[in-house]
Amino acid sequence: MKIVTYNIRFGLGLDQCCDLERIAREIGGADIIGLQEVERYWRRSGMVDQPKLLGELLAGYYWAYCPAFNVDASTTSEEGAVLNRRRQFGPMLLSRWPVLSARSLVLPQLPASELISMATGALECVIDTTSGPMRVYSLHLSPLSPRERLLQIDHLFEMNRIFENCGRVIMAAGNHSDPEEAAHIDELDWNNGEPPLPNPVHTIFMGDFNSTKESSEYTRFVGEPDPIYGHGVHSDVLVDSWSVARETKGHPESWWPDPPDRLPGHPLRLDYCFISSGLSSKVNRCWVDTKAVGSDHRPYWVELDD
Repeated sequence: MKIVTYNIRFGLGLDQCCDLERIAREIGGADIIGLQEVERYWRRSGMVDQPKLLGELLAGYYWAYCPAFNVDASTTSEEGAVLNRRRQFGPMLLSRWPVLSARSLVLPQLPASELISMATGALECVIDTTSGPMRVYSLHLSPLSPRERLLQIDHLFEMNRIFENCGRVIMAAGNHSDPEEAAHIDELDWNNGEPPLPNPVHTIFMGDFNSTKESSEYTRFVGEPDPIYGHGVHSDVLVDSWSVARETKGHPESWWPDPPDRLPGHPLRLDYCFISSGLSSKVNRCWVDTKAVGSDHRPYWVELDD
């Protein structure tokens, strides 16, 4: 199983041209794709519906989208008819297997003084893979400050804990202590004639974390390292896929500033794929596609054994 996460910067490549066809080529061949900074109806990207266009370019995939940023972009005709459109920005997830359910999370945002501050989010999807159902997140943490990112991570973990405990997005079991009520629930067919949705054991968090490995944010995901055994000592923390891969290619830095004088002036590792500990033994290879030019980020690939 091949997984890739890619902050596409709304398709703006190193040549300063927006090209979603190039993005689609750079992530072709993956089984699960997490994208960030996908937008709808912005002037800078040609006023197009990028999730819809990417879905058409990657026609063999199921997909879902989370507009964390969502404002009006409607127009009115001379006759007064409103063309209702929303200017949106957020993460997307595509999968070769059905996306059984999807939930959008808008992450907490703190007030800022003069810097750009924008709502960011996470998209949680339950995917029916050949290795069984998995809970997969495509997410984008704040670029503004560690304080804001730590707040977002704590919120994300709390919501994930609730999702794990509550289970499915809908649980349509009738009240069997009352046969009439149970029959009424069954008649309404809340499961739409389909089997109940699964509640996965394994979870994957992938995306643009805007954090380095030395940060408090990284530690929040993988736990404090032991001086002998390192990270991942306990099974209730997440695992950095790069650190447990049987093979890594090149270096993990995934963001290059462009133009060259943009701060900080050197590559950083900002994109990750954190996995639940039960998947750590399945990580075969990890690599960053340094040849990709469709964004200021590079796609980060993870190959898992089935």
